[in-house]
Amino acid sequence: MKNPIMWAAAVLMASCTPVLKVEVANTTPTERDDETVEIAWSEVAALKGVTPENIIVLNDDNEQIPSQVVFRGETEPQALIFQTDADPMESKRFALKTGKRENYPAEAFGRTVPERYDDYAWENNKVAYRLYGPALETSPEKLITPGIDVWVKSTEKLVIDEWYARGNYHHNHGDGMDCYKVGVTLGSGASLPFVDGKFWMMGHNYATAQTLDNGPIRTSVKLTYALFDVNGTPVSLVKIISLDANQRFNRMDNIYEGTFTEMPIAAGFVRHDVKQILSGEGWMGMREAVSDSKNPVRDGDIFLGVILPGAEMLTDTLGHAVAVKAVKPGQVLTYYAGSGWSQGGVEDMDEWTEEITQAQAAVVAPLKVTIRK
Repeated sequence: MKNPIMWAAAVLMASCTPVLKVEVANTTPTERDDETVEIAWSEVAALKGVTPENIIVLNDDNEQIPSQVVFRGETEPQALIFQTDADPMESKRFALKTGKRENYPAEAFGRTVPERYDDYAWENNKVAYRLYGPALETSPEKLITPGIDVWVKSTEKLVIDEWYARGNYHHNHGDGMDCYKVGVTLGSGASLPFVDGKFWMMGHNYATAQTLDNGPIRTSVKLTYALFDVNGTPVSLVKIISLDANQRFNRMDNIYEGTFTEMPIAAGFVRHDVKQILSGEGWMGMREAVSDSKNPVRDGDIFLGVILPGAEMLTDTLGHAVAVKAVKPGQVLTYYAGSGWSQGGVEDMDEWTEEITQAQAAVVAPLKVTIRK
């Protein structure tokens, strides 16, 4: 800027721009990679003139980094999220201010798929999943299941639209495939009432699906299920699934309603050709051969995991490996379920256990966020 007066005025205006300073601290001995930081919008709103369209996040080098305003299906913003790495016991500094938001490519996405019997599919740059909708009940398959399907990926690109468009997602075209068998099971991370030694299946697939947020960092969906019988008691379920970029684990918020006093819920995965299974305090991980393939040796292994603090881990019950915890009516049961693939970034059980350990650390001791005006 040639005019020194104009330059000085610009510097003065920049220095007067309101800023919220954010310190993010990893207070644990566990390294964190791409962990999501969430700040309530009520805190962000302290910035004068801030809107969902002009809030930006700057790192310590004064560079804008990807961020997302989360609405959770509401008309008003609920939170601001961004991601960061953090070494053990490391603190990092960020700044929130108003400015021009850069257009960052989405790394998390989900949608209803009416062209395929009302599937609901969602993914990020590491993993992909789907659930089954009402149209499948009257299709030639006539499948009713709570189970979650795994689509294994060996690419960071988003694939849902492309794979559905080509119509042959059971074949690996070089970026992954659907090689996981669900059937009438929990599949890879669903939950069910576990009463009197049995799983109580829903009578229908999901009734409604509402996408709450859709990238670039987080995709989330709210699913409702019609009343179904649990040992003589009508029970309903609302399930909210959230998946963040760069993570292999979904957050699963489950709300069961009914006239029961307390009800055990089992969350986990069906057992196929299990090769290894490990469990610890609040977590369980499994490695198995791909279950829906004519050549499992060629197509590799799938890794599955569940994290549910305070749960009882049952590694082999009713053909499943599940974490069991009791809930009261209307109480939110939150657990985390994820997957990996031997040809998509998880080589062995040791590496998968490290993934689970890091995800569990984020659940039990999330990064500590301090905001200073």
